[in-house]
Amino acid sequence: MLNSVNTNQNLKKKNKMQRGSMIFYVALMAFPVIQFILFYIVVNLKSFGYAFMEQEKISDTQIVWRMTFENFARWFTDKSEFQALLSASKMSLVYYGINLLVSIPLGLLFSYYIFKKMPASTFFRVFLFIPSIIPAAAFALTYKIVLNEVTPLLFGHTDLRFDTQPLLAILFYNLYVSFGTSVLMYANKMFDIPPEIVEAATLDGATGIKEFWYVVLPLTFPTLSVFLITGVATIFTNQYNLFLLANDTVEFRSLGYFLYVRAGKTVGHEQDIPPVAALGLILTAIAVPLTYLVKYCLEKFGPKEE
Repeated sequence: MLNSVNTNQNLKKKNKMQRGSMIFYVALMAFPVIQFILFYIVVNLKSFGYAFMEQEKISDTQIVWRMTFENFARWFTDKSEFQALLSASKMSLVYYGINLLVSIPLGLLFSYYIFKKMPASTFFRVFLFIPSIIPAAAFALTYKIVLNEVTPLLFGHTDLRFDTQPLLAILFYNLYVSFGTSVLMYANKMFDIPPEIVEAATLDGATGIKEFWYVVLPLTFPTLSVFLITGVATIFTNQYNLFLLANDTVEFRSLGYFLYVRAGKTVGHEQDIPPVAALGLILTAIAVPLTYLVKYCLEKFGPKEE
């Protein structure tokens, strides 16, 4: 009889703990779901509708909206619109390619340098994080002033002026700005690596580049994969500080900045909103499956922590 009572009590405690765990899980998952609904679905609901609508003028005083798919087709049938979109796409791929091939490898190497506590590693950690704590407008203005006014005095020529090599200056600026956060995240992940693992690898002869490649990189890969996955979305959204640096120079427009400029021109002109809304859906339709594809490939073929 006593055993039966204890069993019932234990069962009730177990059920109570399970209910508590479920409530906690639901409450935890409710926040991102509600955030997605409010800040993506609700905010963009009207834009979704605009993408399939077109104004039609019936008379001088009467305008009606009708459903159409022309807003999507015009980005591919209108030659000037297609060329502008293609040019912005090429620039976005250039910016993303530089980030993928230069920024990420250098970020990992600098993080490893900091992780090994080599000379001046603390200085580099602070120096690379400076752009993250200074307002973007102030930092961009300072950057242009240094290039245009300081470098000619230091080096005696104008080859480094912003106007001389604007694209190179934009690429370098964005590389430096993106460095701080990535280096900080990579380095923090490296510092979480148990020292005994590194010591065991050292005893087995894994030093220098071998230690980085076979020990540190696989254990840092979960953090790296986050940057690689989210980086795919930036192809379609990142404006690369072009408003601050290039003052809307058309040939440097990324997809994110192109969409920003076109959306800005619709203010006060409701009839111009549908094509821009349609472009947003087109880019989303490309970005979502591409992001999941990259995620799948990284999980399947990337190095494992084990």
